[in-house]
Amino acid sequence: MSKKIDIHKLLSTGSAKQRVILLFYHFNLKEAIEKNIPIGEHKLPLTDGEATALLNSFNNEKDIKIYSQYRELSLKIIQAMRWLNLLYKTFQTTYWKYRAYYYEIYYKDKKKADFNEFEDTLIRDYSTALEYYTALKIYIKESGYKDKFIIEAIDEAYSLLKLDWKYDIRNGDKDEALDLKEVEPDEDVIKDILKIEFNLEYIADEE
Repeated sequence: MSKKIDIHKLLSTGSAKQRVILLFYHFNLKEAIEKNIPIGEHKLPLTDGEATALLNSFNNEKDIKIYSQYRELSLKIIQAMRWLNLLYKTFQTTYWKYRAYYYEIYYKDKKKADFNEFEDTLIRDYSTALEYYTALKIYIKESGYKDKFIIEAIDEAYSLLKLDWKYDIRNGDKDEALDLKEVEPDEDVIKDILKIEFNLEYIADEE
């Protein structure tokens, strides 16, 4: 979206889908700027006047329907992105609690403890975020959503999940290091998320 937009050409020959994708890319960037949210290398593609002209170009029943559908899709994706960020923060909190308690019990208080239930919670919170991300990316692809700014923000959550989230478990009297990035998403859970959250019946490609 860094290339200069020929607004006159877009208004005269661009499809309604091309126009609505550009318009909401502009809207989402502008909202982020107003809320002091970093936008990286993205730049507003339109002036205020061009955005108004583009908005006013949706002036027949077919175009208005396309506009309304994409607006609804954009709001849904952004809401899902916020939920994904919340899931990540929940996992992150659980992770650091696990690390703190593990250290306190085994090294500070020199106690024996069963961490199996706590480990299950840690893996569950990680998997929940990972599976929701995977389902959201499938939905984005299937729905035709094209906002690069929002998609990059969603992918940033995945990059955080795939950092080295190492944790220890007790194996006899020794620590055994494990890494959560080795956890794989559950395909059945992903399908359930797609069906319940996004109303999408999804069949994975056969390998």
